[in-house]
Amino acid sequence: MKQEIVSISDWTQKSELLLQKVKDVLEQVGYKESSLPTSVFDIEKPISIVFVGQFSAGKSTIIKALTGIEDIEIGEGIKTMETHSYDWNGIEVVDTPGIKTTIRPDHDEISYKAIARADMLVYVVTEELFDDLVGQNFRKLLLEKDKAAEMILVVNKMADIGNTEENRMVKLKDLEKVTTPYSPADLRTVFVDAESYIDSLSEDDPDIAEELKERSNYDQLVETLNEFVADKGISSRLTTVLYKLFDILQGAIPHFQSSTGDDDVDAVEEHMLRERYIISQTSWRIESAVKAIYESASSEIRDKGRSIANDIYDCSDESAAEAMLEKAYSDVNEISSRCEKDVVAKIEELTTDCQAQLDDFYNSDFSNALRFRLGKRKDGGNAIINQILKTDWIAQGSSKIIANTTGANAAANGLKAFSGSNAHEWVLNIGHYFGHSFKPWEAVKWVKKINIAGKALGVFGVVFSWGMQAKEDIDEDRRNREIRDNREKLRAGFNDAANGLVIHYNNAMNELLNENYRKRIGEIDNKILDIRALRKNKSDACNLLEATQNECRQLISDIHRESISQDA
Repeated sequence: MKQEIVSISDWTQKSELLLQKVKDVLEQVGYKESSLPTSVFDIEKPISIVFVGQFSAGKSTIIKALTGIEDIEIGEGIKTMETHSYDWNGIEVVDTPGIKTTIRPDHDEISYKAIARADMLVYVVTEELFDDLVGQNFRKLLLEKDKAAEMILVVNKMADIGNTEENRMVKLKDLEKVTTPYSPADLRTVFVDAESYIDSLSEDDPDIAEELKERSNYDQLVETLNEFVADKGISSRLTTVLYKLFDILQGAIPHFQSSTGDDDVDAVEEHMLRERYIISQTSWRIESAVKAIYESASSEIRDKGRSIANDIYDCSDESAAEAMLEKAYSDVNEISSRCEKDVVAKIEELTTDCQAQLDDFYNSDFSNALRFRLGKRKDGGNAIINQILKTDWIAQGSSKIIANTTGANAAANGLKAFSGSNAHEWVLNIGHYFGHSFKPWEAVKWVKKINIAGKALGVFGVVFSWGMQAKEDIDEDRRNREIRDNREKLRAGFNDAANGLVIHYNNAMNELLNENYRKRIGEIDNKILDIRALRKNKSDACNLLEATQNECRQLISDIHRESISQDA
């Protein structure tokens, strides 16, 4: 029976194995490297998946089904009384006690500490759904703790009523009472029976095993987790270290490779390696700086939502409330616009710095001497040199080394020749990637288009019944519920806008880096491979380093390819 794979676990395991292999290979060939990462999360904390929810909802069973970790105790009467942390191929999986119970009130504090660190939050309830206490806790996480964007809602033990499409639709209707203003679909709700999946693994009869697995809906759970990972760009955290490993191997190979038999060809390779380093470092700096900018903007938007949700009922009348909402709406648009300006300015700054570094390099004695030697040899009949000039191997990264081989633009400096085009053109069009047309409120799926001129405040789909509140006979509970619901809708709207901004800028940044910096790095790598293929009688150490580097290149490519296919 085929088992579906949670992609982030698979990529993490492969990355950890590759990291260990790189360490072993470098040690075997005797190459010292002080900057070698200690883990695939050398720069950031490990990815964390935290399971929370009802007491005895089957959280441990779901974890065992997903991870295959054998020493997780499950079954009737087994209850998690404290937080357990498991290493799942380098990912931290946290199993928390049940929350909001009268048995152990201290469980809440334990669970909330784990929740605060979570990259992915899996909230588990049974097919009986929420009681009042658990429902209050869930909404606290959803709204006060702003965890809607980091959450997957799992309804477990569906075999008790039958995990059918009909029963799921009934449960979805009931869930809306607790998940509003979000829909169950917004929270990636999935219905499972984890125990059925565990039973299927030990069932000898293949037909019964397949029936148990189908009832478990395990494949849908895995698919939901994989979609979450793709949407959040979580896999990209692995490629940061993989790129670093690739660069380390790139630097080690020249120490063990034989000459091509031509000093100028060897110098061309060195030239490309130096160019690659400058461009690669700039790519990393852009990624880090842009992420800091858009995460700060996202935090501002969330804070704005908290503030207005708390202050809106201090207004004296509906007109004042409407003015406050309009001001908040304007503030968020201003935050979004400022974010775009800051991102574009930072990329232009770092790109200009990259151009200056490349200009300095291409004006160095090393580069000028190579240009002079290759120019003299252009018509000398050397097959290797002619091949280099014919394919313009050195021309596309910065200044054209052979001015008369590429026409009028051959003397362009720095990044003006970046990827075969004028760099300033794409620098000036960075807004194309980050979106002059992007508006954070487009991410707010639940907004109703109500006429603001009327008594409803349509920007957020919130209705304030000021006249009703003034009546002495209004029911106090009803008024409090109205205030609470409106505040929750306000916060949810701002949270959705913040989440939309993060997703948009993360995707746009990756698109920009892929089409420009990473594309150019890939072109350089291919040319370096072509030069290295010219070498005969390579040492075993060189062959081993090149083979390991190819594995690194392939893993990076596979991770990027899956992210693109999931987005599509």
